[in-house]
Amino acid sequence: MNQIALRVLITVASILGYAAVMAVLGPQYFWLVGLLYIASVFIVSMALGIRSYRRGSAQAKEVVRGRLLYDIGEKDVNKAMEKDKELNAELGRLNRYFMIYMLSLPILLIGVWLFPLLQQHIVPAVSGALRPSLGGFLATYIGDIALFAAFTAIFSPLYFFTFRPIQFPIIATDVKIYDTGIVINKTMGLRAPIEVHGYRFEPERRFIELKIGNQAYRIYHKDIEEVHEILSKMVKIREKA
Repeated sequence: MNQIALRVLITVASILGYAAVMAVLGPQYFWLVGLLYIASVFIVSMALGIRSYRRGSAQAKEVVRGRLLYDIGEKDVNKAMEKDKELNAELGRLNRYFMIYMLSLPILLIGVWLFPLLQQHIVPAVSGALRPSLGGFLATYIGDIALFAAFTAIFSPLYFFTFRPIQFPIIATDVKIYDTGIVINKTMGLRAPIEVHGYRFEPERRFIELKIGNQAYRIYHKDIEEVHEILSKMVKIREKA
């Protein structure tokens, strides 16, 4: 199951589960349930990140069984980075965006105000309309489902498009390229064919950047053209859905 499908499944399960808790406990506990729901969004994101790390470590053990083609160490990386005249300006821009994000982060607390506002309007409207035909508990449960669904529909895009942390590229200080794939920083293994969302080759700046999901891994080397010759044959760019 891919990351998007897993996130959707977890979100739907969370909506149904927290709505059931709310229906059983009653509206007097909506603050507690609402805060737990918001917390679960961040906990799930952290759990998926840990899962991705463990999967990368497991793949690294498989990749190193292949034949070593290219070995890039920290000294090689540092020498190539010194030649990248645009790097400092790029990191400066990212740092400015990050500061804007940090200053805007408190706005995420809008959820604390938004949840009770939705609860006051959505649950009575939905449960009141369904109560004559479904009964009290089931009508309240569906009303609570509508509450959490509406909150998710509003809050998730707000977080995703506006307040996501700035993704700094991970500079690979240790890269080993095998005929079976690559290992980055000794723990992140990528089996060939390596599925990526983006492949950026910058010969003037002496790096290759692999974008996988929301993270970018940057490989520096003085002979980056040679690395590109090997690595480009292993990469498969995943088409956007």
